Amino acid sequence: MNERLLQYKNQIVEKWNSLTRKQKLIFSSIVIFLLVSLGLYIYIASRPVYVSLFKQPLSEQEIGTIKQELDSSKVDYHIINNGTGIEVPQVNAQDVIVDLAAKGIPSTAGISTQIFTGTSSFGITDRQFDVLKKDALQAELKKMLERVDGVQTAQVMLTLPNDDVWVTETKEQASASVIVQIEPGKQLTPEQTRALYFIVSRSVPNLPTDQITITDQYSNLLKLPDTDDSTNSMSAYQQQEKIKAEVQANIQKDIYNFLGVIMGRDKVIVQTAVKMDFANEKREEKLVTAPDTTNNEGLVISAKKLSETFSGQGTPPGGTAGTGQNDVPSFPGASQSGSNSNYEKTDDIVNREVNRITRNIVESPYKLVDLSINVGVEPPTGGQLDQQTMDSIRQVLRNVVKVSLSEKGVSLTQDELDQRISIFPRTFSGKVVVEQQTGLSPSLLIGAGVLALLALGAVGFMVFRRRKQAQQLQEEFTDIPEPQIFEVPDLQYDENSDEVVVRKQLEKLARSRPDEFVVLLRTWLAED
Repeated sequence: MNERLLQYKNQIVEKWNSLTRKQKLIFSSIVIFLLVSLGLYIYIASRPVYVSLFKQPLSEQEIGTIKQELDSSKVDYHIINNGTGIEVPQVNAQDVIVDLAAKGIPSTAGISTQIFTGTSSFGITDRQFDVLKKDALQAELKKMLERVDGVQTAQVMLTLPNDDVWVTETKEQASASVIVQIEPGKQLTPEQTRALYFIVSRSVPNLPTDQITITDQYSNLLKLPDTDDSTNSMSAYQQQEKIKAEVQANIQKDIYNFLGVIMGRDKVIVQTAVKMDFANEKREEKLVTAPDTTNNEGLVISAKKLSETFSGQGTPPGGTAGTGQNDVPSFPGASQSGSNSNYEKTDDIVNREVNRITRNIVESPYKLVDLSINVGVEPPTGGQLDQQTMDSIRQVLRNVVKVSLSEKGVSLTQDELDQRISIFPRTFSGKVVVEQQTGLSPSLLIGAGVLALLALGAVGFMVFRRRKQAQQLQEEFTDIPEPQIFEVPDLQYDENSDEVVVRKQLEKLARSRPDEFVVLLRTWLAED
C-alpha cells in the first residue's frame, strides 16, 4: 500500500515538474479559485435565511414587546424598516408566529365584525354595543384602506350620530377623519384619492364625502378631486382628430402610390382634406307597406257585401209642400197621386292586412361627409404637362371622390366632383437638391486608411506570433537529448547443433503432417 502511494506521489511530482511555469501558475490559480468558491458557498449556505414575521408595519411599542419575547426564547432576530418590522430565521418563523399569537401579540389587529358572531345580546348594554360596533367598523375600514396601492398604513376615526327616537326633517350626519401613511417614493393619483373618499363614504351610513377629512403622514390634506368632464371631452376630441388624420393619410397614400409609379415619386405631391360625421345616431322606424306592390293593395283577410232593393206603390203623405208645421219651406211635396217607387242600397266592406315593419337603426359614428383632393404635378424638364395627362389624373381623382362619398346615398354630378378636385402643374421649388460629388470625401479616405493600417497591424502581429511560437518549439526540441543508437548483434548458431537439427525436423513435420504437428504442440503446451 505504501509503495503504491509512493508511486502515485512520484507520478504527481514528475507530472508537476514537467509543466512549464505558465501552466503551473494557471493550475495553481484554478485550485485556489475552487477552494475559495467552496469556502464561500459553505459560509453562505450555513448562514440562516431571515424572513419577516409580519407583512404590515408594526408600532415601536409592539416591536419592543416582540423583542422581549424573542430574547426570552433565545431566538435570533433582526429589526428592520426603522423599527417597524422584525425578521427571524426561516426555520423558526412559523413556531415564533404561533407562540406570539398564543400570547396575543401583536395587538394591532383590534376587533372586527366577527366579534358579534360570538357575543350574545344578553349581558351587554347599548353603550357597549355601540362602542364595539364603532371599533369594528374602524378596524374594517383600516383594512380596506391599506389594500389601496401606495397606502402603507391607515388610521380611521369615526364620529357616528346618536339614534334619535323622534322624527326630524334633517338627520344628523356622521364624520370621519383618516390618516394614511404613503409608501416612500409613491404618490397617490387623483383616482386613488377619490377611491379613498368613496370607500369611507359608502362604508358608513349617512356619511357624505364633504364630512370626510383625509391627510397623509406629513399632515398634507388630500382633497377630493373634482370630477371634470373637460378631460373626457379633450380625449374624445383627440380621438376624433386621430381618426380623421388616419383617413386623410390613407387616401393620400393610395393616390400618391398610384400617381408616383406613373409620374415619378419626386414629381407628385398630394394633399387631402376630409370632413367626417362623428354623431352616433340611433332611431326607430315604423313602416307600413302593401303586400301587393303591383296594385298597392293589402292582403284581404275578410270581406262583407250587403245589397238591399225595394220596389212598390203607395200614396205619399198629403198637404201643401212647405206649409206644414214641421215642413221645410220651399221643400217640394210628394205627388198627390200614388206612383211606383224603387229603393236600392249596397254596402261593400273589405278588411285588408298590411306589412308592419319596425326597424331599430344604429348608424356608425364615423362617416365621411366630404372630401377634397389637391394634387401637385411637376411637368417634365423643359416641357409642359399635356392635356391628356391632366384629364387622366382628373378622372382618377373623380373616381376616388365618387367612391369615398358613395355612402352618402347622393349621386354627385361631374361638376360637383370637379369642385372637390384641383391639379397644379408647377415646377417644385421646395425640393432638396443633392450635389453629386465626383471624388471621394476626405472622411472616407481617412476611414479607409485607418482600416488599412489596422489590417496591416493585424497581419504583422500574426506573423510575429507564429515566428515566436516556432522559435519556442525549436528551443524545446533542442533541450531533448538525442536518442542513443544501440547495435543489436546477429544471432550466431552452429548448423550441426542439436537445436538446429530439432528445429529442422519440426519444420519438416509441420509441412508433411500438420495434424500430428498440432497434436504435438498441444501436448507440449499442456505439459508446460
